[in-house]
Amino acid sequence: MDQDTLQAILREAVRGTVAEVIQLLLHLDQEAFLRENGGRKNGHYRRTLQTRF
Repeated sequence: MDQDTLQAILREAVRGTVAEVIQLLLHLDQEAFLRENGGRKNGHYRRTLQTRF
């Protein structure tokens, strides 16, 4: 496996992991907000994270 292929694989793995962690943190934050505010929410929609990684 050459270095460029390995870098591409690692870049995609990092990108996927970062996206999953951020989605989890956003979900946990939303759950905490709902608990603190009696379950009232102001809408929700799925976002796509776009970063360099």
